[in-house]
Amino acid sequence: MTEYETLNSAKQETVLLLGNYRPTLTLARVLSRQGYRVISGLEGCDGGAEYSRFVDQIWDHPRLKPDQGAFAKELRPFMKANKVSIIFPVSEAFVRFFTEHPEACPEDTIVAMVDPQLVGKCLDKMFMMQLASANFVPTAPYAMAKCHQELMKAAEATGFPLVIRPEDSTQRLDGKKALFIKNTGELKRQIPVWPADQCGLILQRKAAGRRHNIYFAARNGQLFRYLHAVILRTDNPDGSGLAIDGITIPQMPELRAYTERLVEALDYSGIGCAQYLVDEETGNVSFLEINARIAGHHALPEYAGLNLSSLLIDQAAGRKFDACNIEGKSNIRYVWTSGEIDAAKIAWLRSEATHSETAFRVFRAIWSAFQADLDMVFTWSDPKPGLMAFKRLLPSWRRLIANFRNRVLHRPSAKTGNSDLKAQS
Repeated sequence: MTEYETLNSAKQETVLLLGNYRPTLTLARVLSRQGYRVISGLEGCDGGAEYSRFVDQIWDHPRLKPDQGAFAKELRPFMKANKVSIIFPVSEAFVRFFTEHPEACPEDTIVAMVDPQLVGKCLDKMFMMQLASANFVPTAPYAMAKCHQELMKAAEATGFPLVIRPEDSTQRLDGKKALFIKNTGELKRQIPVWPADQCGLILQRKAAGRRHNIYFAARNGQLFRYLHAVILRTDNPDGSGLAIDGITIPQMPELRAYTERLVEALDYSGIGCAQYLVDEETGNVSFLEINARIAGHHALPEYAGLNLSSLLIDQAAGRKFDACNIEGKSNIRYVWTSGEIDAAKIAWLRSEATHSETAFRVFRAIWSAFQADLDMVFTWSDPKPGLMAFKRLLPSWRRLIANFRNRVLHRPSAKTGNSDLKAQS
C-alpha cells in the first residue's frame, strides 16, 4: 500500500490504543501522521500518552486488574460513543485480554494484533522452547515447576547457574522479570517457599552473552521485514530487565535462519520480536522467546523503516499492504534515558547502589543520550511526554534528605565495627 492509499484508508478512522507504555507514544505519532484519530487508554506504568500532541483523547477506563469485567462492560459503549473502529492492544496484558475474550468488542471492529491462537502459542514459553528444539534452534536446557518440590528437583536436573522466571510473563518474581540463581543454597535463600502468586515457574540454565532482538513481519510463515538489534545495557546490572541502550547491526545469517525456521513452523502472519542470547566469545546461541505483539522499543523498528504500525492494522483489516522485503538500517544507536535514570534512582533509594555508583549511572545515561540517534520516549517534535518522564524522576527533597541521613549519619564507624567484632568474639 502506498503512503497516499494508507492516508486515504485512515481518513476519519479512530484507533484506540490500550496500554499507556513507551510504544504507545510511537504508535500515536505514526498513526496520527497517517490520518488516524488517536485515543489512548490511561492505564500503564510508563505513561506519557496523556501529554502527547498526537493523542486526540484520553480514556481513563477501569483497570484490567483486578476486575476485567468492569473494563469489558465499559468498552463497547465507549467505542460506540467515540466511533472507534480499530482497537490496538499495546501492552501484553491487553493482548492477553483480547486473546482470551474476542467477544469483548463488536464483530466489525478491527483488532490490530496477531491471530489469537498464534499469540497463545508464543505466550506458552514451554511450547516455544520445545518448538525451537524440534526445529534445531539451539536452546539452553529448561524445565517447568508447579510447586516448591518440583522446583528443587527441576533445578538439580537442569543444572546451575539458572534463570528462573514466571510462566506468566506479566507477573514478577520478587519484583523482577527473572532471577539468576548460582547454586542450591542461593535457590533456597531466594525462594524458600513457593510464591503464592505464581502458577508456574520456568527454569533454564543460564546462557552467556548479550540479548539480540530480531524485529520482523511475516506472512504465511515467510519473513518480509527484518531488523537486528543488540542490547548493550539493561536497567538491571545483571543483564536482565528492560533494554536501555542498544544498536542495530547487519543481519547475522545464523540468527536469521533460526528465526525463519520458527516463523515457518508457526505459519506466522503478523509482526513480532524474536530474542536470543549470543555469546560473543564462543558464538553459542540460545533461543529465548518470540513476543507476538508490539515490542517495548517499537520506536526502533519504526525509525529503521519497517513501518510495522500501519502494517499490523492493514493485516488485521484484510487490506492490501506492501509486502516487499525490507531490512532495517544498521548502526542505529538507541537509548531509553528516563528508564535508565529511573532504575538508578530506585536502586539508590533502596540502598542497592552507592552515591558514586548512582552518579555514574546518571552521567552515563545522559552521555549516551547525546550519542544516540533515537530515544524511546523523547522526540523534539513531541517533547512534552519526555520532559514529563524526567520530571517524574525527581524525588522529593524530603525523601532525598531522609535517605542521605540514613546512609551517612547512621553509617557504623570503623571503630564501632571493630568493637562489635571484639564483643562477638
